[in-house]
Amino acid sequence: MPEEAPQYITPEIDKRQHRRARLVTKVHCESLGRQELLLTRDVSTGGVFVSAQDPFPINTVVAISLQLPAGGPTIHAKGNTVYSMKGLGMGVQFVDIGEESLAALQKFVDESA
Repeated sequence: MPEEAPQYITPEIDKRQHRRARLVTKVHCESLGRQELLLTRDVSTGGVFVSAQDPFPINTVVAISLQLPAGGPTIHAKGNTVYSMKGLGMGVQFVDIGEESLAALQKFVDESA
């Protein structure tokens, strides 16, 4: 009886639609009457991951502003938290971002890859 080849299941781990670039910089987050200065971990044209011990809950609208490195422009956007884990941070998907901010983010991500 021939031995069957092992079957490997590859889970779809990364469901992101946008390419990400590593970016550790200060980010101002405002929501639910809280204003916090936190750090980003990575960024894309679709959103940003923010490190936080006490992140905002999922489905919270958050106003965000951060400056791109090397004297780049300040990005202002509104986003919705789509991931939140206490002690780790939150993933914020942009829902309102200006064309200039979007273009600057795209340029940053393209040049970082």
